[in-house]
Order: sequence, then structure tokens, then C-alpha cells
Amino acid sequence: MLLLFVLQVVIFSNNILSAQKLKPSEVPADVTQTLEFQYPYVKVTGWMKDGSNYVANIKDEGSAGKVYISSNGTWLRTTFNVPQTELPTTIWDYVRTNYPDFIIAVSCLEEKENEKTRYYLEVKPDGVGQQASVLTFSTTGKNELISRKDPDNFKDPLAPVEKPAPKPVAAKEKETKPAPANSSSTKPATPAKPAQTKPATPAKPVAEKPAPKPENKKPEAKPEPKPKPVAAKVEEPKPQKEAKPEKPKKEKPEPVITDEQGNVALKPNVVPDIVKKSLTKKIMHPEELNWYLIDSMYVAKCLNTGKKTACYITPQGMWEKTLTALTEESVTGPMLKHLNDYYKGWRFKSAMKEQRADKNDKTMVEFYEKANYKSKLVTTALFDKTGKLIRTIDPDYELGGGKASGNGEDEDLIKYYEKMNMSLESDDAHSIPENVVAVFKLKYPKVANVEWKEDDDMNYQAVYYSARGKEICVINNYGEIVETMVMGKLDNLSSTIQDNIKKDHKGFKVVEYYSVKKIAEKLNLYKVLIQNKKTGEEDVLWFNLSGRPVEY
Repeated sequence: MLLLFVLQVVIFSNNILSAQKLKPSEVPADVTQTLEFQYPYVKVTGWMKDGSNYVANIKDEGSAGKVYISSNGTWLRTTFNVPQTELPTTIWDYVRTNYPDFIIAVSCLEEKENEKTRYYLEVKPDGVGQQASVLTFSTTGKNELISRKDPDNFKDPLAPVEKPAPKPVAAKEKETKPAPANSSSTKPATPAKPAQTKPATPAKPVAEKPAPKPENKKPEAKPEPKPKPVAAKVEEPKPQKEAKPEKPKKEKPEPVITDEQGNVALKPNVVPDIVKKSLTKKIMHPEELNWYLIDSMYVAKCLNTGKKTACYITPQGMWEKTLTALTEESVTGPMLKHLNDYYKGWRFKSAMKEQRADKNDKTMVEFYEKANYKSKLVTTALFDKTGKLIRTIDPDYELGGGKASGNGEDEDLIKYYEKMNMSLESDDAHSIPENVVAVFKLKYPKVANVEWKEDDDMNYQAVYYSARGKEICVINNYGEIVETMVMGKLDNLSSTIQDNIKKDHKGFKVVEYYSVKKIAEKLNLYKVLIQNKKTGEEDVLWFNLSGRPVEY
């Protein structure tokens, strides 16, 4: 009992030493900067020190994770917790088969530099002080085992333990050896048998064959030509074998899967790993997954919790939006009130929810007004995330009534669907020089909802939102990109910068800050906007990556 108590105390104290809680001010600037650049949009809930490494506890859209960074600011790995109930069945089957009576102590998704995202598990016998086996599995395909590392003292529960069994068997064999000595009489019998049987077999057929010969049944043997037609009949199936066009085997073109718009599905090995990795963060276990390339965007169409879902990701792995088909029951609250108030007798057709990286989420509801139900004319209502109406698209097109264009498409139908497009460009672009807009679109072809501004230096700012949050691209009159800015979260602002502001700018608060890349000067800086708490006066401060103030 004393030994057990001492062992538990040692284990507990080791855990405390290896995982020490830290205050944000105790974390080096290099470490916090690495976290900010690696995960600029996550919420940091705490810091720990594990040996010489720093661990940030984060939350990313509801998923809890840990980011491991070395003391010199090198990102090591990131793990996101995965509930055991959400592990694929193939992984569960492997653990149950190879580690019976073990428990899963840790289950998560692990990310590393230049490696595919994988499932990371630690399994061990139930009890205090037990060492764990570390297993990793792929997140794609059949979730194959990638690596398995058991502790040195690991006892394989599946290893055979029947070593004493063969010894008594050998003893019995020795006892049986004298028995064949007495049965030596059987041995001569065996060579005698082949000598008798071999002549016997030819002799019998010779005696039997003359017997049928006197029967003169040879005419019956003449039907031997009949087998020839039989052979001809056998040739008949050959044309059937020519039906070897077992072109069902060529049903391999069945993998040519298309969606409702006729887009052809991609082979999984064509999709970049960084794109697949981005999908795993949004949809943990997609079903019936198919990838498509639509307007240079990778689109993952699948079933997620039984709902049709389409996830849009850039070739660089940046998530842009997710579309989810909704049922009629999903039309609730303010949306339902609006429809009942203004469209009495309406009938539901379909609904789609759009979750966007810029947080401007929308819900589109298609329905038939009472007067248009027989003609099947669709009215569309767009609502924001609170259920407030954004706009309504009236059914000004009679389906099938438009004139065909040169390629046979219905021009009015094309216009109708263009009108229903949910991504709208800002009208501000019309007042910006064409060469400036052209440069921006060339650099960011898929960015929508751009707000254009002109700054004090006579440059043009394109303000938009991405998966990292608010971003600004600054372009001069000559159509050259001079700098880019990404807004950071105030919680992630370096403690060194905060201390400098408290010391030199008393009475001011930080409004927002940006990570700035100066293209021509090849500089990386922090731009911090501060505001006087009493007067509302604003000022701009610049800091280098170490958090020291600089003149700019």
C-alpha cells in the first residue's frame, strides 16, 4: 500500500511538472506570433508548458484542440479532440480485435507539417500507471492503420501461450514409435498391392470388351458422327461467349459521377491534400462524398448527418462556404412569420442554408405563392442569420416559356437563375479604375462582396472577408499591390505590444490590429488602431514582429 501511494504521488507530481499552466504574459512573443500566423481566427482558452514546449488550448468553431509550439517559435503539431463515439467503425474494430479489455485514453485528429491529417489514439489497460500504445490511422479511404507503437513491457493479449502443449504431444509420439515396429506386417502388404492391382486393371477391360463386340452393337456406335453436330451445338454458345462484351465490367466508367448541374466528379487522388484537410475540419464524417471542380473551387458534395451538403474550398485550402439543404421544418421563427404574414397559403419547395467564411450567413427559401402554385412559379426569399429578410426574388419567369439561345439554352431561364445568385458584388467597384479592379480580380478571382475605399495616400483598398477574417488588399494607381492586411483577434495581441501601449498611451484602448505585409519593402509589421476612451480620438501605431514600436 505504501509503495502504491508513493507511485501515485510520483506520477501526479510528474504530470504537474510536465504540464504547467501559464499566464499569457509568460508566453514568449515568438510562440504567440507563431500561433497567430498558424491559426489567426481561433480562440485561445489557455496556455501550458509541456517540457520545453508550449501548448495553446484553442477552440475553433466549437472544436477543442491543442497547438504544440517549441520555445523558438516552431510549430510542431496540432490536435483536435474527437469523441470516441465519432470514431470510424473500422478503427473501433481494430482496437477491439487487437486490444481486448483495453480502454481508449486519447482520441483526436493530429496535424503535422507536410503530413496528412490522421487519427491519433492512445489505448491502454484500465488502471493507474498503465503505459499506453500509440496508434495512428488515415482519415480517408478505409481508415487504414498507419503506425503502431507499443511500450517495451507490452504483453500482446493475442499472443499464443500454448508452449507446454507440444511437449506432451512429443512424449506420446515416442510411445507410438514401438507400435509401428509390431505392425511391420502391414508394410509388406503395401508393396504387394500395387503389383496385383496393376495387372488386374488391364486384364478386366480386355475380358469385358470382347463381350460387347459379339453383340454387334457397333451400328449404335455409328452415332459417333452425332457428337459432331453436338460439337456444332457447342459452337453455338461461342457466340454467347462473344457476349463477353461483359461491358458490365467496363462499368468502370460508372465512376463518372455527375451532380444535378452535370459537373463530373473528380478522382479522389486529384484533390490536393490541403483541400481534404480543410474539409475534415468542417465535416468530420462525410457520407457518399464526391469532389467537383467548379469555377476553380473544389466542392465536396456529400451527406452530413443525413442532409445534402456542399462545401466550397479554394485550391489553397481556404474554406469559403458550406451549403446545406434544409427541410420544411427548418423554416421557423422570424422567417415563418414573414412568409405567413405576406404570403398566406404559400407552399414550401426547398430551402438552403449558406454558412460563409465572412460570417454573412444566409438562408434561401423557395416557395410557391397561392396564386402561382398551379403554374409552378417559384418565389425566393433570402434571410440573414437572425431570420431578418434581406430581399425577395419574385417569379417573373414562366418556366419553359423563354426563347432558346444559339446553343439551345433558355436565355430567360439563365437570367432567372443569375438573379437568384446569392453572392453580390459591391457597386463601389464602378468608381474604381478598371486596371485596379482587374489586378484585384486576377489575384483573388473568387472573392465576392468587396468594399472599395480610397485611403489618404491615394491608394485603393479592397476590403473583404475570408476564412481568416477581415482582409484588406491595397493597390496603387498603377495597378500594383503595395500591401496586404489581415485583421487579428484582440485576444491574440502580443503582451509586449499591450504593455507598450499601456506605458506610452495611457487612457487609450486597442480598437483593432492587423498583420501587415509591405510588398515593396519586404516588411512584416503589426498595425494597431487605438482610441482615446474619453475623446474618441484615434491613432495608428506600428510594431515589428518582436512587439517593439517602429516609426512608419
